[in-house]
Amino acid sequence: MTNRLKNKRTYLKYIFLLFIASASGACDKQTVYHTFRSIPQEGWKRQDTLFFNVIVPDSQTYYKLTLEVRNRNTYPYQNIGLSVCCNGPEATRLQADTLEAVLADKEGIWKGDGWGGLYQSAFPAGNIRIEKPGNYLFKVAYTLPDDILPGINDVGIKLQR
Repeated sequence: MTNRLKNKRTYLKYIFLLFIASASGACDKQTVYHTFRSIPQEGWKRQDTLFFNVIVPDSQTYYKLTLEVRNRNTYPYQNIGLSVCCNGPEATRLQADTLEAVLADKEGIWKGDGWGGLYQSAFPAGNIRIEKPGNYLFKVAYTLPDDILPGINDVGIKLQR
């Protein structure tokens, strides 16, 4: 009987240690900002630029910018062109760039992670040098010729040190 109790305590100790290890690994001190903007079910309208208001605490450093796209399996194209620009705290335009994000291969297989008709893909969008802390406004729009772009569920940005 004492052997079973000893095994049970050992088992609980390992589960507790596993919980502590996973909880401490979930804290990502390198990520400054990470959020998504939802797109209406009927589609992303050309005039609906997505705005991300980011408070950057540190200056004189480079930040890695990543764009993330969640698409449904109803998205009609293999890729999506995205335009990204950033305005600094003094309304100065820091960076404008376009990104060609490939969402599916030539056979139409979605490249992102997901299931049930929703897939998420991440695309590096370069590094941004922040000269001073403050409020930075990131703007994301699509560059395809469609007036309404169907099949995009969410678009997000992640800013990391």
